[in-house]
Amino acid sequence: MPGPHDIRQLPADRESLASLIALHHLCLPSRLYATPQQQAAFLDEVLDALAGRESLVLASFADASPVAYKIAYRTGNRHETLYSWLGGVHPSHRGRGHARALLLCQHQLASAMGVTQVETHVWGDNTAMLVLNLRQGFHVAGTVAGPDKPGVRVILRKSLVAPTLPR
Repeated sequence: MPGPHDIRQLPADRESLASLIALHHLCLPSRLYATPQQQAAFLDEVLDALAGRESLVLASFADASPVAYKIAYRTGNRHETLYSWLGGVHPSHRGRGHARALLLCQHQLASAMGVTQVETHVWGDNTAMLVLNLRQGFHVAGTVAGPDKPGVRVILRKSLVAPTLPR
Protein backbone atom coordinates (compact mmCIF):
# COMPACT_ATOMS: atom_id res chain seq x y z
CA MET A 1 0.00 0.00 0.00
CA PRO A 2 1.53 3.35 -0.99
CA GLY A 3 2.24 6.00 1.60
CA PRO A 4 4.79 6.70 4.31
CA HIS A 5 4.43 3.17 5.71
CA ASP A 6 5.41 0.03 3.84
CA ILE A 7 2.25 -2.00 4.42
CA ARG A 8 1.94 -5.40 2.79
CA GLN A 9 -0.85 -7.93 2.66
CA LEU A 10 0.52 -11.37 3.48
CA PRO A 11 -0.86 -14.86 2.97
CA ALA A 12 -2.18 -16.66 6.04
CA ASP A 13 0.43 -19.40 5.70
CA ARG A 14 2.92 -20.81 8.20
CA GLU A 15 5.91 -18.87 6.86
CA SER A 16 4.24 -15.45 6.89
CA LEU A 17 2.47 -15.98 10.19
CA ALA A 18 5.61 -17.33 11.89
CA SER A 19 7.34 -13.96 11.51
CA LEU A 20 4.25 -12.11 12.76
CA ILE A 21 3.77 -14.42 15.73
CA ALA A 22 7.44 -13.92 16.64
CA LEU A 23 6.72 -10.16 16.53
CA HIS A 24 3.55 -10.73 18.58
CA HIS A 25 5.67 -12.19 21.39
CA LEU A 26 7.91 -9.09 21.34
CA CYS A 27 4.97 -6.65 21.39
CA LEU A 28 3.01 -7.97 24.35
CA PRO A 29 4.55 -7.97 27.82
CA SER A 30 2.52 -11.06 28.73
CA ARG A 31 4.18 -12.98 25.87
CA LEU A 32 7.81 -11.98 26.44
CA TYR A 33 8.59 -15.05 28.52
CA ALA A 34 6.87 -17.64 26.35
CA THR A 35 9.05 -20.66 25.74
CA PRO A 36 9.85 -21.72 22.16
CA GLN A 37 7.34 -24.55 22.63
CA GLN A 38 4.63 -22.10 23.74
CA GLN A 39 5.39 -19.85 20.77
CA ALA A 40 5.16 -22.79 18.36
CA ALA A 41 1.88 -23.89 19.96
CA PHE A 42 0.47 -20.37 19.58
CA LEU A 43 1.45 -20.30 15.90
CA ASP A 44 -0.41 -23.61 15.44
CA GLU A 45 -3.42 -22.14 17.29
CA VAL A 46 -3.48 -19.11 14.96
CA LEU A 47 -3.14 -21.29 11.85
CA ASP A 48 -5.99 -23.52 13.08
CA ALA A 49 -8.20 -20.51 13.84
CA LEU A 50 -7.66 -19.08 10.34
CA ALA A 51 -8.04 -22.39 8.49
CA GLY A 52 -11.08 -22.30 6.23
CA ARG A 53 -11.77 -18.64 6.97
CA GLU A 54 -11.33 -15.64 4.73
CA SER A 55 -8.58 -13.74 6.49
CA LEU A 56 -6.79 -10.45 6.11
CA VAL A 57 -3.16 -10.40 7.27
CA LEU A 58 -1.30 -7.09 7.12
CA ALA A 59 2.16 -6.04 8.22
CA SER A 60 4.02 -2.76 8.29
CA PHE A 61 7.69 -3.13 7.42
CA ALA A 62 10.80 -1.15 8.32
CA ASP A 63 13.70 -2.18 6.15
CA ALA A 64 12.97 -5.85 5.44
CA SER A 65 11.38 -6.73 8.78
CA PRO A 66 7.80 -6.50 9.99
CA VAL A 67 7.45 -4.02 12.86
CA ALA A 68 3.65 -3.98 13.19
CA TYR A 69 0.84 -6.31 12.18
CA LYS A 70 -2.94 -6.88 12.12
CA ILE A 71 -4.55 -10.30 11.69
CA ALA A 72 -8.28 -10.43 11.01
CA TYR A 73 -10.92 -12.77 9.63
CA ARG A 74 -14.51 -12.62 8.37
CA THR A 75 -17.26 -13.72 10.71
CA GLY A 76 -20.93 -13.16 11.41
CA ASN A 77 -24.08 -14.86 10.14
CA ARG A 78 -23.55 -13.50 6.64
CA HIS A 79 -19.78 -13.03 6.96
CA GLU A 80 -20.48 -9.29 7.10
CA THR A 81 -18.06 -8.61 9.94
CA LEU A 82 -14.29 -8.48 9.94
CA TYR A 83 -13.00 -9.46 13.37
CA SER A 84 -9.68 -7.69 13.89
CA TRP A 85 -8.18 -10.33 16.13
CA LEU A 86 -4.47 -9.82 16.73
CA GLY A 87 -2.24 -6.83 16.30
CA GLY A 88 0.69 -5.00 17.73
CA VAL A 89 3.60 -2.67 17.14
CA HIS A 90 7.15 -3.46 18.17
CA PRO A 91 8.00 -1.30 21.22
CA SER A 92 10.86 0.47 19.42
CA HIS A 93 8.52 1.50 16.56
CA ARG A 94 5.59 2.82 18.58
CA GLY A 95 4.39 6.38 18.13
CA ARG A 96 5.24 6.42 14.41
CA GLY A 97 1.74 5.83 13.05
CA HIS A 98 2.10 2.14 12.16
CA ALA A 99 -1.05 1.08 14.04
CA ARG A 100 -3.18 3.83 12.48
CA ALA A 101 -1.84 3.13 8.98
CA LEU A 102 -2.58 -0.59 9.37
CA LEU A 103 -6.06 0.13 10.70
CA LEU A 104 -6.90 2.44 7.77
CA CYS A 105 -5.53 -0.05 5.25
CA GLN A 106 -7.45 -2.88 6.90
CA HIS A 107 -10.72 -0.95 6.72
CA GLN A 108 -10.16 0.03 3.09
CA LEU A 109 -9.48 -3.58 2.08
CA ALA A 110 -12.35 -4.90 4.22
CA SER A 111 -14.75 -2.50 2.58
CA ALA A 112 -13.56 -3.66 -0.86
CA MET A 113 -14.25 -7.25 0.30
CA GLY A 114 -17.87 -6.30 1.01
CA VAL A 115 -17.50 -6.29 4.79
CA THR A 116 -19.96 -3.92 6.46
CA GLN A 117 -18.48 -3.68 9.96
CA VAL A 118 -15.28 -4.25 11.89
CA GLU A 119 -15.16 -5.57 15.43
CA THR A 120 -12.20 -5.76 17.76
CA HIS A 121 -11.62 -6.50 21.44
CA VAL A 122 -9.11 -4.39 23.38
CA TRP A 123 -7.92 -4.95 26.92
CA GLY A 124 -9.23 -2.16 29.14
CA ASP A 125 -5.70 -1.24 30.23
CA ASN A 126 -4.49 -0.72 26.62
CA THR A 127 -5.27 2.99 26.57
CA ALA A 128 -3.36 3.73 23.36
CA MET A 129 -5.33 1.15 21.35
CA LEU A 130 -8.65 2.21 22.87
CA VAL A 131 -8.01 5.85 21.99
CA LEU A 132 -6.84 5.00 18.44
CA ASN A 133 -9.98 2.95 17.77
CA LEU A 134 -12.33 5.55 19.23
CA ARG A 135 -10.67 8.30 17.17
CA GLN A 136 -11.16 6.18 14.05
CA GLY A 137 -14.92 5.89 14.53
CA PHE A 138 -15.36 2.78 16.65
CA HIS A 139 -17.98 2.73 19.41
CA VAL A 140 -18.06 0.66 22.58
CA ALA A 141 -20.45 -2.25 22.12
CA GLY A 142 -19.82 -3.98 25.46
CA THR A 143 -17.25 -5.70 27.63
CA VAL A 144 -16.29 -9.27 28.40
CA ALA A 145 -14.29 -10.62 31.33
CA GLY A 146 -10.90 -11.92 30.29
CA PRO A 147 -10.50 -15.67 30.80
CA ASP A 148 -6.70 -15.55 30.71
CA LYS A 149 -5.92 -12.46 32.78
CA PRO A 150 -7.66 -10.12 35.21
CA GLY A 151 -9.55 -7.20 33.77
CA VAL A 152 -11.99 -6.75 30.92
CA ARG A 153 -11.82 -6.64 27.17
CA VAL A 154 -13.72 -3.78 25.60
CA ILE A 155 -15.73 -4.80 22.53
CA LEU A 156 -15.49 -2.11 19.86
CA ARG A 157 -17.40 -1.93 16.55
CA LYS A 158 -17.29 0.33 13.53
CA SER A 159 -19.62 0.44 10.56
CA LEU A 160 -17.91 0.60 7.17
CA VAL A 161 -21.06 1.74 5.38
CA ALA A 162 -22.25 5.30 5.36
CA PRO A 163 -25.49 5.79 7.26
CA THR A 164 -28.50 6.70 5.18
CA LEU A 165 -31.04 9.23 6.31
CA PRO A 166 -34.71 8.25 6.26
CA ARG A 167 -36.82 9.94 3.62
